[in-house]
Amino acid sequence: MSKRQSGRLSPSFYTLLEASLEKKTTNTKILAQHLNRSPATVRTQYQRIMERLGVHCRYEALRTAEEIGLIRRDKRINI
Repeated sequence: MSKRQSGRLSPSFYTLLEASLEKKTTNTKILAQHLNRSPATVRTQYQRIMERLGVHCRYEALRTAEEIGLIRRDKRINI
């Protein structure tokens, strides 16, 4: 089993990736403010996401997460 298929991410990691898609950025300061987290937390979480997915940059992490079905660009509608 490859790193990319090794399972799930924590809920806070999903939230960060989805916020990146929503805000159309991977900027630490913007995401930290939007998620009410410290910039250090956002940096650390992105580092861990990249390690888990076996990628080297944030944009690649977003693309990979979409490709393997961890996140979706289109929002789910709650009824």
